[in-house]
Amino acid sequence: MTDTEIKKTLEIDEAEKLLPLVLEIIPGHAAEGLIDIYEPGNYEGKSLRKLCDRTLNKKNLSIEEQLIVEDVNRQLKGGKFLSRGQEIEGTALEYAVSEQTEAGEKYLYVPIRAIKPQEGGVGLLIDDSRNSFNPDEFVKSHIHHRNNTGELNNETIV
Repeated sequence: MTDTEIKKTLEIDEAEKLLPLVLEIIPGHAAEGLIDIYEPGNYEGKSLRKLCDRTLNKKNLSIEEQLIVEDVNRQLKGGKFLSRGQEIEGTALEYAVSEQTEAGEKYLYVPIRAIKPQEGGVGLLIDDSRNSFNPDEFVKSHIHHRNNTGELNNETIV
């Protein structure tokens, strides 16, 4: 956690520990996720990972919620849970931020993203041939560009 996040966490006083916890598990880069509410006494001292597992294993979910759970599980195959830019470890209170509804009711909120590394794009290149590897030469030899008419030009860019 960053210093600011730690300070926010430490600012949660004893009265706020008696607030309900709203846990939102968001798949990938989706805008909305699966929301679960834990009443005071049901989350204190429990690991955030266990609360996530409990939320994802709930029965009687709507069809929309089931689709979100499937999305989250897909992201977790090779992925991980992140909250506030870090892999989750510890209790929910370590990641919780005090928020307030429009009606003025306070609660603790923990947003969690299930993130899987993106496929494609730039990855790690491994050359196990024991020859020296020059990434600049590799890029130059694999870049194609379009000429000013929009046609693909297969010449190497130097």
